[in-house]
Amino acid sequence: PGALQGKIVEIPVIYGGPEAEDFTEWHEGAGLSAEDAIALHSGATYTVAAVGAMPGFGYLSGLDPRLARPRRKVPRAVVPEGAVIIGGAQAGVMPTTAPSGWHIIGHTDVTLFDALANPPCLFAPGDTVRFIVAGVRS
Repeated sequence: PGALQGKIVEIPVIYGGPEAEDFTEWHEGAGLSAEDAIALHSGATYTVAAVGAMPGFGYLSGLDPRLARPRRKVPRAVVPEGAVIIGGAQAGVMPTTAPSGWHIIGHTDVTLFDALANPPCLFAPGDTVRFIVAGVRS
């Protein structure tokens, strides 16, 4: 059996700003400028390795190793829907507001899960995901 072949999904991201609580610590911890970290994150091609943890949550492989960060020692009780996040060596997007120990680096308005849609999940295993820079906030 070969690798899964899926659709290409583009996710516009606004990096930084008040919604991206970990943005500065994330890029400075990697020893990178904000611009370089954004270029690496948005320049990568990600693959949906699995969908789980919550409806519509895609575990995205393909993160540049320089951008990887261990999960937070104390998870946040509330991470908003649309948060663009990093956890360990994976990237992700929160499909709903829920607790998470991943680092918040940006935000998108793309809906990842809609129980009334067909299919209800935007991501499926094997899909390719690209993050598109929609803006940067300080």
